[in-house]
Amino acid sequence: MFLDIICLIAVIFAIIKGARDGFFISVVSFLSLFIGIIGALKFSNIIKEFLMNSLGWESPSIPLLAFVLAFVLAVLAARFIAQLATKFVQAVFLGLFNRLFGAVFQILIVILVGSIFLSIFDEVNAIFKFVSHETLMNSTSYKIYVSLSESVLPSLYDLVKSLFSKSIDMIQDIKEPETI
Repeated sequence: MFLDIICLIAVIFAIIKGARDGFFISVVSFLSLFIGIIGALKFSNIIKEFLMNSLGWESPSIPLLAFVLAFVLAVLAARFIAQLATKFVQAVFLGLFNRLFGAVFQILIVILVGSIFLSIFDEVNAIFKFVSHETLMNSTSYKIYVSLSESVLPSLYDLVKSLFSKSIDMIQDIKEPETI
């Protein structure tokens, strides 16, 4: 029941955020980390050369500064383009669709993130028994999230299981010193 309430609050928050921000802003917000990293990898050398040649800066931290600047500039550029797209959509009177698709996209993000977290929780709970199996099966949202993570995200679910089992094996190897 508690998990269902948390999931309901997350979905309501997603609907409000998606309706407020719209589709384009929601997508760019979700992808901004990836856009920033790609932009930083692509343009950090250009910024580094500019800082070193044009401004005459000499420091071992210039590559890091260039990467951070390129990251921030890429995220800001992506957000600016998303805002322009939103203004265009509003200008042609499609604002309602923008808000509706924004809400749907945010709900999908909540479901994706929730499925990932509950898949991880399921693996941890199988070992440490934080919550009984009966309690989890009484939760409507738990059953939905787990079935989605197993059917829609099977490769991600298998990856989480394999990474978790490898990390448990590593922890056990650390705990048990080898005898010579």
